Amino acid sequence: MNQERIPRILALDDDSEWLGQIPIMFEDYGYQIDLYTNIDQGLMAIENFFYDVVLLDMNFVGDNRTGLDIFRKIATKDSEVDVIVISGETNPHKLIEVMNAGITQFIPKPATVDQIRDSVQKSIRRKVLRRHSIILNQSKSAMIVGSSKIILDLKAEIAKAAQSGVKDILITGESGTGKEVVARSIAELADSAKRFIPIHCAAINDGVAESELFGHVRGAFTSADKDRVGAFEAAQGGFVFLDEIGDMPLNQQAKLLRVLQERKVSRVGATEERSVSFKSICATHVDLNKAVAEKRFREDLIYRIAKFKIEIPPLRKRIEDIPELVYHFLATKFNNEFTITPEAIGLLQSYYWPGNVRQLEAVIETMIYRRDSMIIREKDVCKAIPDLSNLMTPKQNVSFLGKTGATLFTQERKRFEKAIVDANGDRTLAAKALNVSRATFFRRAKELGLVTGRRA
Repeated sequence: MNQERIPRILALDDDSEWLGQIPIMFEDYGYQIDLYTNIDQGLMAIENFFYDVVLLDMNFVGDNRTGLDIFRKIATKDSEVDVIVISGETNPHKLIEVMNAGITQFIPKPATVDQIRDSVQKSIRRKVLRRHSIILNQSKSAMIVGSSKIILDLKAEIAKAAQSGVKDILITGESGTGKEVVARSIAELADSAKRFIPIHCAAINDGVAESELFGHVRGAFTSADKDRVGAFEAAQGGFVFLDEIGDMPLNQQAKLLRVLQERKVSRVGATEERSVSFKSICATHVDLNKAVAEKRFREDLIYRIAKFKIEIPPLRKRIEDIPELVYHFLATKFNNEFTITPEAIGLLQSYYWPGNVRQLEAVIETMIYRRDSMIIREKDVCKAIPDLSNLMTPKQNVSFLGKTGATLFTQERKRFEKAIVDANGDRTLAAKALNVSRATFFRRAKELGLVTGRRA
């Protein structure tokens, strides 16, 4: 996504009067600023949200924890946040200790407005440059393409998820709809460092694969020749993406549930637990409620992973985005060396796309590799998608393919869909409503991609 992230600052100091000056210092900069006088509340906020800069005092009245203690806690919750210590501390030993710990900068009190502004601005500029560098190096295919209302609503949900501070997000959608693209978009918007560790849950079925998530100690299994950090530890405050969680074996679901509840992991072969800081994004094409009913998925795990749920629409429900997607793939994969006729695009819009955006991308590649010229035409679409040829009746001429034909196909598909819905799935009633025989109904419905098998 191209939406720019609003920088976020947290100020943690026991002097509420001084804290009140911070928003005034930055009122013209458009930053989001959170103020805390309580250490634990501030640490909780850092665990829930991604901050660019933390302004930290070293001494808090009535609390024995030192600035160094607090800084170390902050670093365990988010290793990427810049911590600027602003303090009246004069003890040389304490000052050297905290500066050597890895803080971004130390500013002695009383600090001027310009000192604080300059320090914060430098930190944010550095993060913005790094963020842009990451985006430039990121594959252009990892973008949410489309301007239909359904996609604009999806982008709004993504922004809401990124800004909400929720720790566990669930993304659902058919295979090929772009669940990982959505997950990466959330991470990009939420975290300036874009920490994102993907794990395919279906592969977690033994001790070796389990170590990908939880890590392992040396000697835990035959090939464990050294300690290994798992995904949850490696995230260091960033996102862990659990792809196809609906396919995760039941015995591993119990272990995952505990990690999500406690934010603690036990490495394979170890007895002690380690505290970890991460945010999770889970994705699945599986109907999890059905999987629960079939005893394939834990009901309590659904409640844990779905604190914020995003559903991605299938491509057939947003065919108006197909032209934009086609041009996007031609640009990003083939540098706009090829063109496509409006008629060919219209024909692509008539298809039902069971494999969604992933299938469309593959079809574009197939048409390019099998092309006869630099222009993609209707015949190339039919070669790449044989099912589209089946949509044409013998009486229809090839010249009829294109926008007109595509529109008629789409209209016919909608007509059949309505008949099926109105008949509550009863094919005999649907055929009767369309005034065709049951055999004709089944043949045409199959050609239109509305049924996959014949029932009695």
